[in-house]
Amino acid sequence: MSQSNDPVDIELANSPSPRLPSTPRLPGYPSFAHFVSQDGDAAIYRRYESLSARNLLYLQSELHELEGQLEELDAADVKERDLDDDESRKIARLWHHYARADNERALRHRALQAKIRAKIKEYHEALVLESRVLALSPPTPRSLAMFKRWYFHHPQPVLWGRDKDLFRNEQDLVALAPVETDRLNIFLQKYLGWFLKEKRETSTHEDLFYFPARRVHRAGAVVSIFLSAVLLIGAIVCLVNIDPKNTNFRIGMIVLFTCLFAAVVGLLTNARRAEIFASTAAYAAVLCVFMNNNT
Repeated sequence: MSQSNDPVDIELANSPSPRLPSTPRLPGYPSFAHFVSQDGDAAIYRRYESLSARNLLYLQSELHELEGQLEELDAADVKERDLDDDESRKIARLWHHYARADNERALRHRALQAKIRAKIKEYHEALVLESRVLALSPPTPRSLAMFKRWYFHHPQPVLWGRDKDLFRNEQDLVALAPVETDRLNIFLQKYLGWFLKEKRETSTHEDLFYFPARRVHRAGAVVSIFLSAVLLIGAIVCLVNIDPKNTNFRIGMIVLFTCLFAAVVGLLTNARRAEIFASTAAYAAVLCVFMNNNT
């Protein structure tokens, strides 16, 4: 999704299935839910980082307090043991003695341990959930721009009250289904999305149009194939038409086409550095072998 003066374009993760005639929806939660359901890329929500951090801090302090109480009970047991108290030794070694309902000291241990068990379970679950939330990716600038453009489309936001500022903090937003794509597809979505659009129900916002990801991927594949063919065949044609005795010029052409190939791979794909080096070396090796065989 991108923000411009042109109509909004929303990318769909999958090609749409046949739909029944749309049901009228009131602006607000009904229309908002329908908008999000139309496109997985629009599933953008708050992560509430500050609230989550405070919740974990509270749980951590509660557990720390319970830990201190348990240490105090253990210290008291050690003190009683030093006085040759047989009761303390049995509580520390015999489970059936620890579990007796008529032992006041054991009851204190068991009551405290029950609190610790429940609280530490809550704390660990909160830690695991927070780690999963932190691993979620933020929305892409393109998706976020169009999401906010839709949300603030009218003079007033879709939701009122406090919720009118629900998505103001962009650093606190996550995308549940971020679209993984390369730079070439991003370029096609941004500048040629209108060309790939299809007719679809667009709720109450007439300036929205949709285009399925399959069209973008197909267009990207066509462009990639064309560029690959041009870089390889173009280099071969140039080398064939250069005098074999003019070695310096031929080497210069190989350098030029190799740099062009590396630029295309590096700028239009999501290839990692090692992959860029490997593919560029293979491309240069092919041209060098061809030049040697054509002398």
